[in-house]
Amino acid sequence: MVIKPQPTSAMPTKYLIPFAALLLIAASCSKKDADYKTSGYGVTTEKKGDTVSMEYKGKDGVVLKGSSSEKGVPLPENFPKDVPLFKDALVTSANTIGDNMQVQTKFKAPLDEGLKFYEEKMKGEGWEVTVMKMEGMNMVTGMKGKRQCSVMFSMEGKTCVAVIMTPATGK
Repeated sequence: MVIKPQPTSAMPTKYLIPFAALLLIAASCSKKDADYKTSGYGVTTEKKGDTVSMEYKGKDGVVLKGSSSEKGVPLPENFPKDVPLFKDALVTSANTIGDNMQVQTKFKAPLDEGLKFYEEKMKGEGWEVTVMKMEGMNMVTGMKGKRQCSVMFSMEGKTCVAVIMTPATGK
């Protein structure tokens, strides 16, 4: 089966990956014990404990929000109920741009176990699923109506990292 990208909203997703990278850089470069809040160039950055949050409001109306922490952050409130999360997964990053989101999770399991879990659970939720296996990385892509959800897996030592890209609930 060939997956054709479907428009999921009027918001451009081209900002999501660079924004997630900026958020992770801010989290890693910040002082460990100093909380702060700063704004400039349309970006507000706040650090509380080990959690770094950022929000960008562009002149074009694009709003990006994200938070990151190695100890975990909450899922966005409109994360779709039909997108599964691996048992005991820790959400380390959650980013939204308009109606789209990117969530990074970590869990203790081999790469193939993560792939099998998402393939089976997404099928069980009614997604039409395609699986791709690559050297050191796997991907599950699901289509449901006009919605597309992708989960990319890689390993960090014995920890599986899954990055989920999906439109928000009802989009």
